Amino acid sequence: MANIIPFAFRGELFTGTHNFASGGDDFKLALYTANPYTTSSTVYSASSEVSASGGSNYTTTGNTLTGNAVVSTGAVASCDFTDTEWTSATFTAAFGAIYNDDQGDKLCVVLDFSGDKTATNGTFKITFPNPATPADAILSMA
Repeated sequence: MANIIPFAFRGELFTGTHNFASGGDDFKLALYTANPYTTSSTVYSASSEVSASGGSNYTTTGNTLTGNAVVSTGAVASCDFTDTEWTSATFTAAFGAIYNDDQGDKLCVVLDFSGDKTATNGTFKITFPNPATPADAILSMA
C-alpha cells in the first residue's frame, strides 16, 4: 500500500480550508495498527487507532504537530512540520494520519509505514523529510 491523499483534501486546498503556514491551523498526527481510511475518507477516525491504555504512553487523537511551514521551491510548494515523538512508548503502529484539528478534524494525508514499527519502553519518532526536496516532502504540489 502507499500513502493516501483523500479526494476531498484537494478541493479543500482550493477553498482555503487548510492553512499550513506558521501561525495557521493546528494539525495532529494519529497512529494506527491498521488503515481505517480510503481515498473517500474525509475526517479523523478512531477506528484501529493505537491503544492509549496499558502503559502505551500514546494519547488518543495523536500528537499536535508543531513548526508548521510552507516552503516554495521554484514551481513546487511543500509543507513541513517539526519531527514528533512519543517517549517511554510501548506500542506498534503501521499507519499515521495527519488531520486538521482546527477545521473539523479534516483528513489531509494517510502515511503508510510499510509494515509494523514498534517501540518498547522507548521513543517512537516520526521524522519529517526535508521539504526543500519536494519529491521527499510529506505534502507537496507542483
